[in-house]
Amino acid sequence: MKTDLLQKAYRIFDPAPLQSDENDKDLYVDLDAVRGSAGVVKRMANKIRLSAKPTCQLLAGHRGSGKSTELRRLQNELDAGEDRIFAVFCEADEDIDRNDVDFPEVLVAIVRQMAVQLKERAGIDLKPGFLKDRWQRLKNLATSPVDFEKVDVPTGMLTFSAAIKSSPDARLELRRHLDRDASNWIDAANDLIGDAKLQLAEKDYRDLAIIVDDLDKIVVRDYNALGQCLFVHREAQLTAFKCHMVYTMPIALAYSAQERVIANLYAGNTPVVPMIKIATAPPENAPYAEGKERCREIVASRLRKIGAQETDVFEEGVVENVVALSGGQPRELMLLVRESLVSGGLPVTQASLDRAVRESRRAYARQFRAAHWPIIESVRSTGRFERNDETDQAVRELLDSRAILQYANDEVDEWYNVNPIVAVLTPPSPATPEKSST
Repeated sequence: MKTDLLQKAYRIFDPAPLQSDENDKDLYVDLDAVRGSAGVVKRMANKIRLSAKPTCQLLAGHRGSGKSTELRRLQNELDAGEDRIFAVFCEADEDIDRNDVDFPEVLVAIVRQMAVQLKERAGIDLKPGFLKDRWQRLKNLATSPVDFEKVDVPTGMLTFSAAIKSSPDARLELRRHLDRDASNWIDAANDLIGDAKLQLAEKDYRDLAIIVDDLDKIVVRDYNALGQCLFVHREAQLTAFKCHMVYTMPIALAYSAQERVIANLYAGNTPVVPMIKIATAPPENAPYAEGKERCREIVASRLRKIGAQETDVFEEGVVENVVALSGGQPRELMLLVRESLVSGGLPVTQASLDRAVRESRRAYARQFRAAHWPIIESVRSTGRFERNDETDQAVRELLDSRAILQYANDEVDEWYNVNPIVAVLTPPSPATPEKSST
């Protein structure tokens, strides 16, 4: 019985984003009031509904802040009521290698997943149209012989998706071809989108929106070349689709010198999904009861799902400590529970939690360089940091790794705090020179 409960507990604390189906509905906890996101889902939905032409919006935030769950809410919001908009949820990771991403792979992911979801959820089969000619020109990318005259859109795009995700050479070939023929590829995609919108209108949908998740996970190695990345260099292509588009964007880019450029390119500031406020801003760091209670509710909703009480899974007082150590990160909350279960079984004790935290703390300690410590100390004491040419890269690295966390739910403007797992770390002492013997 205990083994069965351990397995259920481990599985229910899955850090993956909640889905939009009925199975996950009772796990959702509304966090707007305790993370100051100011109803970001409602605002994004309103922008789509009120606009007379296609919109393109970006969303940023720390990994694990709950962006994907909020975007699933956006999908549900658009699909609800009489004024329905069919929202495709594109999980880009299914089709791209996040270590090497450019617009051609994003286009393939969008078209493939749009076609799949229209068929599965609305019974709409898209005709390849202009895509047939594009396929024929790239059929050498297929890993096995394919008759592109006979395949449907999902199968055709899956052929390219599998090739370009697994093969750098195939990615380069697709990029070379699309750079020469970009307008025709986009025209072919918009031909499919136009067909989809006509068929959706017959099923009482007013419009089409495509939500592209996972692009915030792009691995950015050269922070000084962010201006040449997907969201700036390829803006003309990302905004060329003739339907409403939403993309997630790396938080490092939202804190780069390109921030104002991006706001102008995409006609609006990029909202950043902040963490749950479980304490006030430094230096006070006073516990914030409402935020901590919402985090406890996240845990409680998971326990209810498996028919367990808190005392079945946690020793007294441990949940409170898990919440405090999470820093208000929903994903980190899940991971801390899971790692504690792995290291110590049931119930989760303070000792097993401490073991889980030590592993994370060591990983952070290994990544910090001398340039990081002054920023960490500034955030620890003031809730802010100074950005200049010398600190810019280190700031973005700390945000990207979640060593410092962004909050935007106080009367002041956004503020920051050190990840509680990192907070006890201190800069290494300089080595003491050895005295020479005489």
